Amino acid sequence: MNLSPDQLLTNLLDEHKPKNILLVGSETPPAIQQYLDGKNDNSIKLQILSDTALLSNIESRFDFCLITPELIQQRKQSGIELLAGIRNRLCHDIYLFIPLNESGSVAEEWTEKDLFSLGLKRLAQFNSTVISSQEKNKDPILHCFAYQIESYIKKRDWNNARFWANPEQFDKSWW
Repeated sequence: MNLSPDQLLTNLLDEHKPKNILLVGSETPPAIQQYLDGKNDNSIKLQILSDTALLSNIESRFDFCLITPELIQQRKQSGIELLAGIRNRLCHDIYLFIPLNESGSVAEEWTEKDLFSLGLKRLAQFNSTVISSQEKNKDPILHCFAYQIESYIKKRDWNNARFWANPEQFDKSWW
């Protein structure tokens, strides 16, 4: 099943049903605009962050964050700080659309490793219309990466008090 970026975004919005949306970018994607137009009660709040320097001024939390490909236009270190700041302070469901080719992204050489190190997982890769294998290596392919706190750390069955060092001896012996 090949989805377009807008179809994927529409599905994500329908699944999450967010009330507060943070959009990092200057243009509102059609899927978000349709989602906002579909809700007649105006209960959904959209905050657009087009200047990433204003991130520290945001105090509220968001149900859903979309980061558009404009992220790669800035310095890589600034982008990493932006992603980490949003992940740590503002939102637990982040979706990033970024064009990558086999060697990394076009600007500042973003790589999948950079995104994986921030806890993001690849959610989708959108097919390119390029047929030639020589051209395919040059043209970036749009990817969608996601950070979802619920699936970030899997619950391990051994990570509980039963398997730790003699929990029945706590407060009885000092060693």
